[in-house]
Amino acid sequence: MKAALIYGPGDVRVEEVDPPKPQPDQALIRIKACGICPTDVRAYTGLRKLAKYPSVIGHEWVGEIVEVGEEFEGFEVGDKVIADWRVVCGECYFCRRGIFNYCLNMRRERVRGGFCEYGVAIARNLRRMPESLSFEEAVFAEPLACCINGIERSNIQIGDTVVIIGAGPIGLLHVQLAKHRGARVIVSELIPERLRLAGELGADELIDASKEDPVERVKELTDGLGANAVIVAVGAPEPNRQALQMACIGGTVNYFAGTYPPSTFEFDPNLVHYKQINVTGSHDFTPHHFTAAVRLLETRTIKVKPIISHILPLERIEEGFEIVSSRKGGKVVITI
Repeated sequence: MKAALIYGPGDVRVEEVDPPKPQPDQALIRIKACGICPTDVRAYTGLRKLAKYPSVIGHEWVGEIVEVGEEFEGFEVGDKVIADWRVVCGECYFCRRGIFNYCLNMRRERVRGGFCEYGVAIARNLRRMPESLSFEEAVFAEPLACCINGIERSNIQIGDTVVIIGAGPIGLLHVQLAKHRGARVIVSELIPERLRLAGELGADELIDASKEDPVERVKELTDGLGANAVIVAVGAPEPNRQALQMACIGGTVNYFAGTYPPSTFEFDPNLVHYKQINVTGSHDFTPHHFTAAVRLLETRTIKVKPIISHILPLERIEEGFEIVSSRKGGKVVITI
Protein backbone atom coordinates (compact mmCIF):
# COMPACT_ATOMS: atom_id res chain seq x y z
CA MET A 1 0.00 0.00 0.00
CA LYS A 2 1.02 3.63 -0.38
CA ALA A 3 2.11 5.44 2.77
CA ALA A 4 3.75 8.77 3.60
CA LEU A 5 6.74 8.05 5.84
CA ILE A 6 8.63 10.60 7.91
CA TYR A 7 12.34 9.78 7.66
CA GLY A 8 13.53 12.83 9.56
CA PRO A 9 13.04 16.61 9.79
CA GLY A 10 11.70 17.87 6.49
CA ASP A 11 11.97 14.45 4.90
CA VAL A 12 8.67 12.81 3.94
CA ARG A 13 8.43 10.13 1.24
CA VAL A 14 5.45 8.37 -0.28
CA GLU A 15 6.43 4.73 -0.62
CA GLU A 16 5.00 1.23 -0.92
CA VAL A 17 4.80 -0.62 2.40
CA ASP A 18 3.06 -3.77 3.60
CA PRO A 19 -0.55 -3.19 4.66
CA PRO A 20 -1.44 -3.91 8.29
CA LYS A 21 -3.02 -7.25 9.15
CA PRO A 22 -6.02 -6.94 11.46
CA GLN A 23 -6.01 -8.84 14.75
CA PRO A 24 -9.12 -10.90 15.62
CA ASP A 25 -10.68 -7.89 17.42
CA GLN A 26 -9.85 -5.37 14.71
CA ALA A 27 -11.23 -4.15 11.40
CA LEU A 28 -9.13 -3.32 8.36
CA ILE A 29 -10.14 0.08 7.04
CA ARG A 30 -9.46 1.60 3.64
CA ILE A 31 -8.51 5.13 4.64
CA LYS A 32 -10.17 7.77 2.47
CA ALA A 33 -9.01 11.02 4.05
CA CYS A 34 -6.81 12.34 6.86
CA GLY A 35 -6.53 15.91 8.09
CA ILE A 36 -3.21 17.61 8.75
CA CYS A 37 -2.90 18.85 12.33
CA PRO A 38 -0.21 21.28 13.53
CA THR A 39 1.05 18.38 15.64
CA ASP A 40 1.78 16.53 12.39
CA VAL A 41 3.68 19.55 11.09
CA ARG A 42 5.81 19.63 14.24
CA ALA A 43 6.69 15.98 13.61
CA TYR A 44 7.52 16.78 9.97
CA THR A 45 9.75 19.74 10.88
CA GLY A 46 11.46 17.91 13.74
CA LEU A 47 10.05 20.06 16.55
CA ARG A 48 8.36 16.90 17.82
CA LYS A 49 10.54 13.82 17.91
CA LEU A 50 8.99 10.55 16.83
CA ALA A 51 9.63 7.28 18.66
CA LYS A 52 11.11 5.77 15.53
CA TYR A 53 11.98 6.63 11.94
CA PRO A 54 10.62 6.15 9.39
CA SER A 55 7.07 6.53 10.74
CA VAL A 56 3.59 7.06 9.36
CA ILE A 57 1.79 9.85 11.21
CA GLY A 58 -1.71 11.36 10.95
CA HIS A 59 -4.49 10.93 13.51
CA GLU A 60 -7.54 12.57 11.91
CA TRP A 61 -8.52 9.71 9.62
CA VAL A 62 -11.73 8.29 8.22
CA GLY A 63 -12.48 5.46 5.84
CA GLU A 64 -14.47 2.37 4.93
CA ILE A 65 -14.26 -1.09 6.51
CA VAL A 66 -13.01 -3.70 4.06
CA GLU A 67 -12.32 -6.64 6.39
CA VAL A 68 -13.18 -7.62 9.98
CA GLY A 69 -11.54 -10.01 12.43
CA GLU A 70 -13.42 -13.01 13.78
CA GLU A 71 -13.95 -11.34 17.18
CA PHE A 72 -14.84 -7.92 15.79
CA GLU A 73 -18.47 -6.85 16.40
CA GLY A 74 -20.59 -3.74 15.91
CA PHE A 75 -19.72 -2.80 12.33
CA GLU A 76 -19.76 -4.54 8.98
CA VAL A 77 -17.73 -4.52 5.80
CA GLY A 78 -18.76 -1.47 3.79
CA ASP A 79 -19.49 0.75 6.80
CA LYS A 80 -17.97 4.20 6.65
CA VAL A 81 -16.26 5.02 9.94
CA ILE A 82 -14.37 7.70 11.84
CA ALA A 83 -11.42 6.43 13.86
CA ASP A 84 -10.07 7.33 17.28
CA TRP A 85 -6.34 6.66 17.03
CA ARG A 86 -5.78 5.79 20.71
CA VAL A 87 -6.36 2.46 22.45
CA VAL A 88 -7.01 2.95 26.17
CA CYS A 89 -6.94 0.26 28.83
CA GLY A 90 -10.12 1.24 30.71
CA GLU A 91 -8.63 0.00 33.99
CA CYS A 92 -5.93 2.44 35.13
CA TYR A 93 -6.31 5.27 37.65
CA PHE A 94 -7.24 7.89 35.05
CA CYS A 95 -9.52 5.63 32.97
CA ARG A 96 -11.51 4.75 36.09
CA ARG A 97 -11.97 8.48 36.69
CA GLY A 98 -13.18 9.01 33.13
CA ILE A 99 -10.01 10.85 32.05
CA PHE A 100 -9.32 8.45 29.20
CA ASN A 101 -7.07 10.93 27.38
CA TYR A 102 -4.48 10.35 30.12
CA CYS A 103 -4.64 6.56 30.19
CA LEU A 104 -1.46 5.26 31.78
CA ASN A 105 -1.40 2.30 29.41
CA MET A 106 -2.24 4.09 26.16
CA ARG A 107 -1.42 1.91 23.17
CA ARG A 108 -0.89 3.84 19.99
CA GLU A 109 1.25 1.22 18.30
CA ARG A 110 -1.79 -0.83 17.32
CA VAL A 111 -3.14 2.03 15.20
CA ARG A 112 -0.79 3.15 12.43
CA GLY A 113 -0.98 6.79 11.33
CA GLY A 114 -3.59 7.86 8.82
CA PHE A 115 -1.41 9.09 5.94
CA CYS A 116 -1.59 5.71 4.20
CA GLU A 117 -4.08 3.54 2.37
CA TYR A 118 -5.06 1.14 5.17
CA GLY A 119 -5.44 1.29 8.94
CA VAL A 120 -6.78 -0.97 11.69
CA ALA A 121 -8.96 -0.25 14.71
CA ILE A 122 -10.97 -2.00 17.39
CA ALA A 123 -14.74 -1.47 17.44
CA ARG A 124 -14.89 0.84 20.45
CA ASN A 125 -12.51 3.23 18.71
CA LEU A 126 -14.84 3.70 15.76
CA ARG A 127 -17.87 5.90 15.17
CA ARG A 128 -20.25 5.42 12.30
CA MET A 129 -19.76 8.21 9.77
CA PRO A 130 -23.02 10.09 9.10
CA GLU A 131 -24.24 9.76 5.52
CA SER A 132 -24.66 13.53 5.37
CA LEU A 133 -20.92 14.09 5.66
CA SER A 134 -18.17 13.85 3.09
CA PHE A 135 -14.94 12.13 4.08
CA GLU A 136 -13.23 15.53 3.99
CA GLU A 137 -15.72 16.95 6.51
CA ALA A 138 -15.64 13.86 8.72
CA VAL A 139 -11.91 14.28 9.49
CA PHE A 140 -12.94 17.19 11.73
CA ALA A 141 -14.39 14.82 14.34
CA GLU A 142 -11.04 14.41 16.10
CA PRO A 143 -10.05 18.11 16.32
CA LEU A 144 -13.64 19.07 17.16
CA ALA A 145 -13.63 16.56 20.03
CA CYS A 146 -10.47 18.24 21.35
CA CYS A 147 -12.18 21.63 21.14
CA ILE A 148 -15.27 20.37 22.98
CA ASN A 149 -12.95 19.35 25.81
CA GLY A 150 -11.42 22.84 25.67
CA ILE A 151 -14.78 24.57 25.81
CA GLU A 152 -15.87 22.46 28.78
CA ARG A 153 -12.66 23.25 30.65
CA SER A 154 -13.15 26.97 29.98
CA ASN A 155 -16.33 27.01 32.09
CA ILE A 156 -18.33 29.06 29.57
CA GLN A 157 -21.82 30.07 30.65
CA ILE A 158 -24.74 31.57 28.69
CA GLY A 159 -24.14 35.29 28.23
CA ASP A 160 -20.40 35.16 28.91
CA THR A 161 -17.89 37.07 26.82
CA VAL A 162 -15.26 34.77 25.35
CA VAL A 163 -12.06 35.77 23.59
CA ILE A 164 -10.59 33.34 21.08
CA ILE A 165 -6.96 34.16 20.24
CA GLY A 166 -6.16 32.74 16.83
CA ALA A 167 -8.58 32.00 13.98
CA GLY A 168 -6.94 29.01 12.39
CA PRO A 169 -9.02 25.83 12.02
CA ILE A 170 -8.95 25.15 15.77
CA GLY A 171 -9.85 28.72 16.66
CA LEU A 172 -12.76 28.66 14.19
CA LEU A 173 -14.11 25.49 15.78
CA HIS A 174 -13.91 27.17 19.19
CA VAL A 175 -15.77 30.20 17.83
CA GLN A 176 -18.72 28.06 16.80
CA LEU A 177 -18.74 25.99 19.99
CA ALA A 178 -18.67 29.11 22.18
CA LYS A 179 -21.56 30.61 20.18
CA HIS A 180 -23.43 27.32 20.58
CA ARG A 181 -23.06 27.77 24.35
CA GLY A 182 -24.67 31.20 24.16
CA ALA A 183 -21.54 33.33 24.53
CA ARG A 184 -20.56 36.62 22.98
CA VAL A 185 -17.39 35.87 21.03
CA ILE A 186 -14.43 38.16 20.36
CA VAL A 187 -11.70 36.93 18.02
CA SER A 188 -8.15 38.27 17.84
CA GLU A 189 -6.12 37.32 14.76
CA LEU A 190 -3.24 38.66 12.66
CA ILE A 191 -4.34 37.34 9.24
CA PRO A 192 -7.22 39.29 7.61
CA GLU A 193 -8.66 36.33 5.69
CA ARG A 194 -8.90 34.23 8.85
CA LEU A 195 -10.48 37.14 10.68
CA ARG A 196 -13.08 37.52 7.94
CA LEU A 197 -13.95 33.83 8.13
CA ALA A 198 -14.32 34.06 11.92
CA GLY A 199 -16.94 36.74 11.39
CA GLU A 200 -18.80 34.62 8.85
CA LEU A 201 -18.84 31.71 11.30
CA GLY A 202 -20.40 33.74 14.08
CA ALA A 203 -17.81 35.87 15.91
CA ASP A 204 -19.43 39.04 17.30
CA GLU A 205 -16.31 41.22 17.42
CA LEU A 206 -13.11 41.02 15.38
CA ILE A 207 -9.72 42.36 16.44
CA ASP A 208 -6.99 42.77 13.85
CA ALA A 209 -3.97 42.12 16.06
CA SER A 210 -1.67 43.46 13.34
CA LYS A 211 -3.21 46.93 13.63
CA GLU A 212 -4.42 47.33 17.22
CA ASP A 213 -3.53 46.26 20.74
CA PRO A 214 -5.68 43.17 21.45
CA VAL A 215 -5.58 43.68 25.22
CA GLU A 216 -6.74 47.29 25.04
CA ARG A 217 -9.40 46.44 22.48
CA VAL A 218 -10.81 43.65 24.66
CA LYS A 219 -11.03 46.08 27.56
CA GLU A 220 -12.87 48.59 25.35
CA LEU A 221 -15.34 45.95 24.22
CA THR A 222 -16.04 44.81 27.80
CA ASP A 223 -16.32 48.22 29.51
CA GLY A 224 -12.95 47.65 31.14
CA LEU A 225 -13.98 44.37 32.77
CA GLY A 226 -12.24 41.83 30.56
CA ALA A 227 -13.51 38.51 29.25
CA ASN A 228 -15.06 35.68 31.24
CA ALA A 229 -12.97 33.20 29.30
CA VAL A 230 -9.93 33.48 27.04
CA ILE A 231 -8.97 30.51 24.87
CA VAL A 232 -5.48 30.64 23.37
CA ALA A 233 -5.64 28.74 20.08
CA VAL A 234 -2.19 29.75 18.83
CA GLY A 235 1.24 28.69 20.05
CA ALA A 236 3.20 31.97 20.05
CA PRO A 237 4.46 33.36 23.41
CA GLU A 238 2.98 36.88 23.17
CA PRO A 239 -0.70 35.81 22.87
CA ASN A 240 -0.15 33.48 25.83
CA ARG A 241 1.04 36.45 27.89
CA GLN A 242 -1.76 38.72 26.67
CA ALA A 243 -4.44 36.20 27.60
CA LEU A 244 -3.93 36.80 31.33
CA GLN A 245 -4.38 40.53 30.78
CA MET A 246 -7.61 40.00 28.87
CA ALA A 247 -9.38 37.94 31.55
CA CYS A 248 -11.82 39.53 33.96
CA ILE A 249 -11.95 38.98 37.72
CA GLY A 250 -12.79 35.31 38.26
CA GLY A 251 -12.30 34.57 34.58
CA THR A 252 -10.67 31.55 32.99
CA VAL A 253 -7.65 31.38 30.69
CA ASN A 254 -7.33 28.14 28.72
CA TYR A 255 -3.97 27.44 27.13
CA PHE A 256 -5.36 25.17 24.44
CA ALA A 257 -2.67 25.26 21.77
CA GLY A 258 0.64 23.51 22.10
CA THR A 259 3.49 26.01 21.94
CA TYR A 260 6.59 26.00 19.79
CA PRO A 261 10.06 27.34 20.62
CA PRO A 262 10.48 29.75 22.27
CA SER A 263 7.61 28.47 24.39
CA THR A 264 8.18 30.45 27.59
CA PHE A 265 6.90 33.91 28.50
CA GLU A 266 7.02 36.21 31.51
CA PHE A 267 3.92 37.28 33.42
CA ASP A 268 3.05 38.94 36.69
CA PRO A 269 1.59 36.32 39.09
CA ASN A 270 -0.34 39.13 40.76
CA LEU A 271 -2.64 39.13 37.73
CA VAL A 272 -3.72 35.63 38.68
CA HIS A 273 -3.64 36.23 42.44
CA TYR A 274 -5.61 39.46 42.77
CA LYS A 275 -8.05 38.76 39.93
CA GLN A 276 -8.58 35.14 40.96
CA ILE A 277 -8.02 34.02 37.40
CA ASN A 278 -8.47 30.32 36.75
CA VAL A 279 -5.64 29.05 34.56
CA THR A 280 -6.17 25.74 32.82
CA GLY A 281 -4.95 23.71 29.90
CA SER A 282 -6.70 21.41 27.49
CA HIS A 283 -5.32 18.36 25.74
CA ASP A 284 -6.91 15.61 23.68
CA PHE A 285 -10.44 14.30 24.34
CA THR A 286 -12.52 11.50 25.86
CA PRO A 287 -14.87 9.03 24.10
CA HIS A 288 -17.78 11.25 25.18
CA HIS A 289 -16.27 14.25 23.40
CA PHE A 290 -15.64 12.13 20.29
CA THR A 291 -19.26 10.98 20.12
CA ALA A 292 -20.51 14.54 20.70
CA ALA A 293 -18.27 15.83 17.91
CA VAL A 294 -19.72 13.39 15.39
CA ARG A 295 -23.24 14.46 16.38
CA LEU A 296 -22.45 18.17 16.02
CA LEU A 297 -21.02 17.53 12.57
CA GLU A 298 -23.98 15.40 11.55
CA THR A 299 -26.51 18.09 12.51
CA ARG A 300 -24.40 20.82 10.87
CA THR A 301 -24.37 22.66 14.20
CA ILE A 302 -20.67 23.13 13.53
CA LYS A 303 -19.83 24.11 9.97
CA VAL A 304 -16.49 22.83 8.73
CA LYS A 305 -16.62 23.01 4.93
CA PRO A 306 -15.72 26.76 4.92
CA ILE A 307 -12.64 25.99 7.02
CA ILE A 308 -11.14 23.63 4.41
CA SER A 309 -8.78 25.53 2.11
CA HIS A 310 -6.91 22.66 0.43
CA ILE A 311 -7.75 19.06 -0.49
CA LEU A 312 -4.61 17.31 -1.73
CA PRO A 313 -3.72 13.75 -2.77
CA LEU A 314 -1.27 11.75 -0.67
CA GLU A 315 1.48 12.38 -3.22
CA ARG A 316 1.34 16.11 -2.37
CA ILE A 317 1.50 15.71 1.41
CA GLU A 318 4.75 17.66 1.66
CA GLU A 319 2.99 20.62 0.06
CA GLY A 320 0.23 20.20 2.63
CA PHE A 321 2.72 20.32 5.50
CA GLU A 322 4.23 23.50 4.09
CA ILE A 323 0.81 25.16 3.74
CA VAL A 324 -0.10 24.46 7.35
CA SER A 325 3.34 25.55 8.52
CA SER A 326 3.05 28.86 6.63
CA ARG A 327 -0.42 29.63 8.06
CA LYS A 328 -1.41 30.76 4.55
CA GLY A 329 -4.45 28.53 4.36
CA GLY A 330 -7.11 26.90 6.48
CA LYS A 331 -7.58 23.19 7.03
CA VAL A 332 -5.60 20.93 4.73
CA VAL A 333 -7.09 17.48 4.08
CA ILE A 334 -5.18 14.66 2.41
CA THR A 335 -7.25 12.27 0.31
CA ILE A 336 -6.00 8.73 -0.18
